[in-house]
Amino acid sequence: MVTINKNAKEELKSVITANRFADGRVVWLTDQGYWSVKLEEAQVISSQSDLEFAQEQAKKDVAAQYIIDPYSVELNSNNIPLTTREQVRAFGPSTHPEFNPRSIQETIPNE
Repeated sequence: MVTINKNAKEELKSVITANRFADGRVVWLTDQGYWSVKLEEAQVISSQSDLEFAQEQAKKDVAAQYIIDPYSVELNSNNIPLTTREQVRAFGPSTHPEFNPRSIQETIPNE
């Protein structure tokens, strides 16, 4: 879990993420206390007390078997996760346009 450093030059921000128990989807805790599949709906946390409160909410949702494996994710100044792993979880895998199945099919000549 992230600990927010109050003495940092740039304000650190984070969000809480988990996987939904029912289907394994990546979800993000919103400021209304529900879980969304959209990162842009996540509550952006910038204080230690808010982080601790959100972590407690996540623990309750684990106990209710709504989510599994909650943890905090640090964000950059544009509210994008700092790590590649979390960017993939938030936005999906990145693939080169050449490997798009549609573009491959378009390049195969008709027989």
